[in-house]
This record gives sequence, C-alpha cells and structure tokens, in this order.
Amino acid sequence: MKAFLRARAQEIVRGGLMVMLIPAIPDGTSPSLSHPGILSDLLGSCLMDMVKMGLVNEDKVDLFNLPVYSTSPKEVKDAVENNGCFSIERMETTVVPSSVMDIAASNIAQVFNDHVRAVGEGIFKEYFGSDITDKLFELYPKKLADSLSILASGKSTLLFVLLKRNKATAAE
Repeated sequence: MKAFLRARAQEIVRGGLMVMLIPAIPDGTSPSLSHPGILSDLLGSCLMDMVKMGLVNEDKVDLFNLPVYSTSPKEVKDAVENNGCFSIERMETTVVPSSVMDIAASNIAQVFNDHVRAVGEGIFKEYFGSDITDKLFELYPKKLADSLSILASGKSTLLFVLLKRNKATAAE
C-alpha cells in the first residue's frame, strides 16, 4: 500500500481525487474468517486431496506458497496517514451480506472457482503444470459447493475510499 500511494501521489495533481474500491475485512476480524481466507483454505484442501489420490507430491504442496492478504479499514486509514500525500475525504464500508450466497446457490461455487482461477491459474500452472492445475480446478468447485455454509459465514466488506491529493507534503 505504501508503494502504491507513493506512486499515485506522483501521478495525481495537487487537489486531485482518487477513488479506491478495496475488498477488505472488518476491523479486528481474523483473515482466516474472510472470504479470501476461506477460499484459500479450501484450495489447500483440494491440493491435499490430490496428494491422497497420488496426483501430486506432498512435499511440492507443502513448499507452495500463495500469499493472500486482506486489509482492514484501519490499515488503509493508517497507510494513508503515514503516506502524508493524501487526505481521506470519505471512507465507507459496505458489509457483503451472507444472503449473497443464497442468490444463486446452484452456481455460486462455479463463480468463486472462475474468479480464483482467473487470478491464480498462471501461478498454479507454472508451479504444478497444466494437468495438475486443470484437475485442481475440476475439484475446487465441488469442494466449494460442499462448503457453502462455511463460505456464507465468511466476513467480507467492500471499502470505498475517496482520497484528495494534498497541496504539499513533507514526503515530497
């Protein structure tokens, strides 16, 4: 966040505005209880299932690291204040209701699968190869469908942040 804000400060004129929409977790929530944390845990569970099937080596799975981080409103506020180049004009948090999971329970697992695959497929293919990656994303929606109640318990928010570029700062 520090580097991102510094780079944007160089691009945005003084007095200019920047809007950020950030998937986040409520202040004080453990990242493991967020949707990204739950999705990562279920992905890891699929990989361990593939180990049990003899499709992938357990050591290779143990060495795999896919860092996932969810920020909180407080962390964003602190980062902006520490940067000093912007002031927060407005910050709003929208809680993603668990009822979202009920909207299309029949295909929500596939939607989550497609999002995770779109973001991570290249990393998985490079590390595990195409065949293992294809099998992983064949198993993942099934695991997601079996875990809808766990996903519904996840805590997620969408953070709307409106920043204004300060006229002059000590950081420049």
